[in-house]
Formats: sequence, structure tokens, C-alpha cells
Amino acid sequence: MKRNYFMKLAAGLLALSVLLLGMATLTLAAEPKDVPADHWAYQAVKQLIDKGYLQLYQDQTFKGDQPVDRFTLATVVAKILEEIASGATGTSKEDVKVLRNLANELREELVKVIAESNTYSKKTDEIKRSGQVLSEDLVILTYEQQELQKEVQQLLADLKTVSERVKVLEQELAILKKENQRQRFYLVFAIILGLAGVAQ
Repeated sequence: MKRNYFMKLAAGLLALSVLLLGMATLTLAAEPKDVPADHWAYQAVKQLIDKGYLQLYQDQTFKGDQPVDRFTLATVVAKILEEIASGATGTSKEDVKVLRNLANELREELVKVIAESNTYSKKTDEIKRSGQVLSEDLVILTYEQQELQKEVQQLLADLKTVSERVKVLEQELAILKKENQRQRFYLVFAIILGLAGVAQ
């Protein structure tokens, strides 16, 4: 029975967050269309609607199957606790017991959430550190790439200079070949003339 009441209360509180987050215009209603009277959470939902903790969508639905975030749940529980503390809402021993059970039920979950949060925080820090290392590596690689580009440009310039020098040398070689042929011709001609002069 206590477990059932707790489940009803928890379902109602969870559904509230959906209502607060999902709709810009909400309207108060007494009977949710999508929570039948024989539903296990009907009484808890109805009670929280009647007390003003929950509101229905404009189409008078509760949409209790949608997820709720912990911030919204905390807001609803804080509102309830504030009313209890101010005396605006009377509490019975059973209500206090339900709230105590709720706190005990959520304690284990809160410990898990905090532990997971710490784990995610550590992982996030590791990712940030890895990101910084990658960023530094990227800076180094960018610098090295720029240096390589400078070297490639210098090599291309040197290659162009060498290519131009080769063209000049080829031209000079062609001139030397022609000069060599001319000198051979003159030498052969001189030998022929020399032989012709000896023969006379």
C-alpha cells in the first residue's frame, strides 16, 4: 500500500515536468482525459492537479508516459515542501512517511547520479586535455606544413634556376659543336692544302 502510494506520487511528480517543459500555454483541469479512473496513478495525478501542483495540456491530457528531468521534479518537490513548511498545507504522519520514503528512494539514485556526474566530469576533463594536446599538435603540424611548403617553393625555384642553366649550357654546347665542326673542317682543309702543296 505504501509502495503503491509512493509510486502514484512519483508518477504524478514525473508527469509535472513534462507539463512544465512541454507547453507554453497550460490550463487547469480536474479530469485528465488520458488517465482513466482505474489507472494505478489516477488518484495521485488527480490529487496533485486538484492541489495545483500539476496542470493539464490544453487538450485536457496529462501525458504521463513522457520523461521528466530532475530539475523539474526538484521544482515540484520544493514547492510541496515549501507549502508544508509554511503551514499552507497540512501534513499527516502518512504524508511525512511518504516524503521520507521518497527521499530514501531517491537517495540511492542521487548517489548514482552524482557518481555518474563525477565520472562524466572526469571524462570531460580528459577530453578537454586531449583536445588541448590535439590543438597543440595541430599548431605544430601547421607550422611544419608551412615550413615544408617553403622548402618545396625553394626547391621549385632552384629547379627552375637549374632548368634555365641547363638550357643555357645546351645552347653553349650546340655552339661549341658547331665551332668544333668548323675547326675540323678547317683542319681537314688545311691538311688537304698542305698535302696538295707538298705534292707539287
